[in-house]
Amino acid sequence: MQRQAQKFCALLKSVSCVSLANPGWDSTVSSVFVTWCQTAPSPGPRRVLRRAAEHHYLRVRLELPDGGARPNAAQFKQLVVTALRELHGEVGAALPVDVLTYEEKTLSAILRVISSGLVKLWSALTLLGFYQNRRCAFRVLQTSPFLLALSGNSRELVLD
Repeated sequence: MQRQAQKFCALLKSVSCVSLANPGWDSTVSSVFVTWCQTAPSPGPRRVLRRAAEHHYLRVRLELPDGGARPNAAQFKQLVVTALRELHGEVGAALPVDVLTYEEKTLSAILRVISSGLVKLWSALTLLGFYQNRRCAFRVLQTSPFLLALSGNSRELVLD
């Protein structure tokens, strides 16, 4: 809103210059707007995070529609690295990603990645389509800069 007001004030100031050059323009109206623009409130202090989160956490699930062999934790990690390598090359494969938890029964995991690599990891997982020549898909269920935020999901909360 403040940015729009500043743009509007700049526009009106240019109109007031035109009104002074053209005697047909109503100079009192333009001078009132210029006065209003000069007294408009400033946008206020800028808020900058001093220490942004170093890591981001993702809760992901691997979907294998035809069943078959399920990857163990090491194979799951290798699948994540393969996805990064396919989309982003060797630079993507070098991205530090940790598998904090992995449930082989549900094929879900919590991954930790440095914050600057979040978009690379998310895009690589989303675009991965095959695991051992079978169709597969990664679903990103939750993401947060705080691990504690992934501990519960309000959508799955059961009230008595």
